[in-house]
Amino acid sequence: MKFLKRKQIIVLSLVLMLVVAGYLQYSYNKSSQFSEEDSAQIGDAVYVDNQDIIDGDTAAVDDSEKTVTASKEANNYFAQTKMDRDVVRGKDIEIMKSITDDQSASKEQKTEAQARMMKIVETSQKELNIENLIKGKGFSDVVALFGDDGSVDIVVKAPAISKADTAKIVDIVTRQANISLDKIVIKKMF
Repeated sequence: MKFLKRKQIIVLSLVLMLVVAGYLQYSYNKSSQFSEEDSAQIGDAVYVDNQDIIDGDTAAVDDSEKTVTASKEANNYFAQTKMDRDVVRGKDIEIMKSITDDQSASKEQKTEAQARMMKIVETSQKELNIENLIKGKGFSDVVALFGDDGSVDIVVKAPAISKADTAKIVDIVTRQANISLDKIVIKKMF
């Protein structure tokens, strides 16, 4: 009887974790999907939420209290995202290093581990270069995240992103990452 209850608790816990993970994935995907109203015009190659882009250089902020709260949340987001990225990459490099140092690992495994370490280092360097260059264009903070599919997500700390700023960001990312425009996603957080 105790075993059955323990097994049921474990199954329910796993189901709950799957539901939470599914909800988080759904929420993330929903926030990055585009409606027909958001679709780019002919000739546009960058996926950017049109609500984030304005014709002028800045957006009017209605409520200063919301702005302060949003900025604190944004600061936390940028700091936490960069820290999480560095921790994960550090662990990945440690694992790859342990494979290359393992006497029982095959030559192919060692070669693959070295190649993965080099890719991690190259990606990290590209992200750092992109972040620094975008900050140099006047943004107070930015995080660049390379996806496994070759895409790059750029999140900038700004109340709005002008078309001119979008063009500057796209120029930097295409040059530094050597990727096509359709692989760049730009978002704002403030």
